[in-house]
Amino acid sequence: MRALLATTLLAFIALAPVATHGIEPPDPPKVTVVDTEDFVLKVGMRMQPRLSFSKGLSADESEVVWRRDFMIARSRLKLAGKMANAKFSFEWRFDGTGRGAGLVNEALATAVENMYIQWPLAGPEFQVRAGLYDQPFSRDRLTSDSKQMGVDRGIVSGTASFLGMADNVIGVDLRGSVADGRYWYAVGVFDNRTIEGPLQNQMPMIVGRVDLNLGSSKNVYRDAHFGDDSWYSIGGNFNYQSKLEDDAGNDEGENSAFGFDGMIDVPVNEMRVLVRGEVNSIGVKAPTGGDTVRNNVWMLGGGWLFWDQRLQAIVRFDQILTKEEGLIPDLPFLEDIIDGSGNIMMVGLNLYQMGHNLKIQGDLSFASGTGDSVDRGRLQAQIDF
Repeated sequence: MRALLATTLLAFIALAPVATHGIEPPDPPKVTVVDTEDFVLKVGMRMQPRLSFSKGLSADESEVVWRRDFMIARSRLKLAGKMANAKFSFEWRFDGTGRGAGLVNEALATAVENMYIQWPLAGPEFQVRAGLYDQPFSRDRLTSDSKQMGVDRGIVSGTASFLGMADNVIGVDLRGSVADGRYWYAVGVFDNRTIEGPLQNQMPMIVGRVDLNLGSSKNVYRDAHFGDDSWYSIGGNFNYQSKLEDDAGNDEGENSAFGFDGMIDVPVNEMRVLVRGEVNSIGVKAPTGGDTVRNNVWMLGGGWLFWDQRLQAIVRFDQILTKEEGLIPDLPFLEDIIDGSGNIMMVGLNLYQMGHNLKIQGDLSFASGTGDSVDRGRLQAQIDF
């Protein structure tokens, strides 16, 4: 752990003299290669080298030990553009996302993400999106991994994602915005990527979300903004799936979730202050019937952006209020807190050289009930264009 702290300090010191102002370039940060009246194509890339100290399985998988790991947590080749009036997106992933989540034996993976087409039916108010993309649930999950206050997301969205009720899935929805993005909505049907084997997808998931943006409506899903604009955003969402059947023919299974979240990011003199919170309730009912077992999780985090909007100090607190076995991600880092208070605190620093497109992040996590003074440390660099 001392090596991680020393590496983090040296990285910040080394980069500080050459850091430019934190103002980020306009979105999206992609290079235009084709731009005609009927066809636009932009390309981009994101890479996140990461050094992590965390609990993981030993070589023979017989015990949980401290493990140091250097990985390419994420590497994405991105394509986006427009054909006629339809927008499209495509990402090719070749990285170690599972290892970054704590699955230390996970090999590098290749997969497709965020592959969808979006058609405007009647201006920005009514549009249809279809393909593989983030279902509209959880601000923490809808905020890109490249725009998080910490090195990665937290358990407030990880619990829903573990059950397939958040994150990238195949589906189709109706979405739109009115009043220049002040009000935004999405509702659609989606597949559940985690249901296989005994449980069958009898019915699709129905997922919906609404957002109210009282300040700026641009780039709402991110944990650091730059400049002088103010953001005041609140949202609510739900997820429901019924008729889940097991191999014996029982079909009373249900998954359900609902949650609320909010974000404030405002300038204070030449600095900025961020506050973000979220609460989710996730329920599972077995195919054989009975009561719905629920897990309730919440988070509250904040950031202080200073030094000419180049350095951000962050703190984040996640808590699992109810800890039912089988409803919490099966990761070594979380096993020790299931029977405890369920508290996870994260503190960190982010150094921005060009907004979120070029930055270094470092954080430390402290979990209750583990018996360790520090439970995880991470240092990550990011280039995103």
